[in-house]
Amino acid sequence: MTNFRKVLIGAALFAAAGAANAATDYPSGYTKCAKEGETCSFSGSRSVAYGKSGSFVYATLTGPITCSASLFPSISVGNPRYCSYGGTGSSSSSTSSSTSSSSTSSSSTSSSSSSSSSSGGGGITGATCTSSGSTSITATIRVTSGTYDGGCRTYNPSGALGDGSQEEGQDPAFRVENGATLRNAILGNNGVDGVHFYNGGNLQNFRWTNVGEDAYTVKSSGTVNISGVTGFNGEDKFGQINAASTVNISNCIVDNMAKFVRQNGGTTFKITINADRCQISNMKEGVFRSDSSSSVARLTNSRLRNSGSLCIGSWSSCTGSGNTNY
Repeated sequence: MTNFRKVLIGAALFAAAGAANAATDYPSGYTKCAKEGETCSFSGSRSVAYGKSGSFVYATLTGPITCSASLFPSISVGNPRYCSYGGTGSSSSSTSSSTSSSSTSSSSTSSSSSSSSSSGGGGITGATCTSSGSTSITATIRVTSGTYDGGCRTYNPSGALGDGSQEEGQDPAFRVENGATLRNAILGNNGVDGVHFYNGGNLQNFRWTNVGEDAYTVKSSGTVNISGVTGFNGEDKFGQINAASTVNISNCIVDNMAKFVRQNGGTTFKITINADRCQISNMKEGVFRSDSSSSVARLTNSRLRNSGSLCIGSWSSCTGSGNTNY
């Protein structure tokens, strides 16, 4: 009888340990739905966690989705990874790691909690499109007026536009002109030279799967408004500004670049950058870089991790407030 009781106790302990280990593959309060490559089925827009073993990154997505690394910020845990969904996306931070601890640095004003700063007018979700299909393009799509709605399709440029490397002179996938709007689109693995702006424009709910030469470039003067965007894995800059302009960017997730925004090297015209509610991680150099003592940059209500220096080079003013490390 004693041996039988020992067997029962041992079995119970083994089962409990197995349940505890399984639970670490999705955060508390989330429903595990798929392994990498499988379909995660849910309706509406929800906070989706990706990872395993207590370490996760997050994105707000509209279901159903295919559980894939391309939908999320980078994470260092190995395969297999899992997706799980929580409540509606509006109440969740778009990325965090349950294993990271809070810290402070010169580019941040306070330590971080796991929720995103919302004092700038909402949480950080980045782009929310789930791909509705794919479209191959062999020439730049020009948006010269009104609104171009991409329908959350993935646009795949051919080699005729470039190869997505750091080679100069590649064409953009999209060209936005004269205050027009481009929204609801995903740029596929060949990022070419991203999106170009001429005479101002607007970019909304856009994701770069794999940033090429640059994610976006301001080619001529104007006001550019960028909101609800996500970009991953660029060799150099996320944004390049080549003319006196104002760039307002909000609700963005940018991971694994050299710089967040760069004014064209050696230029002295004035640019103004207002970045609010952005999550910026793994910058090899830093956030803002300019050689112009006339230029102004401000980062507010944002989340930073391994982001390097906030300000590099010459600036008239370069400041941050309400930012946290995570």
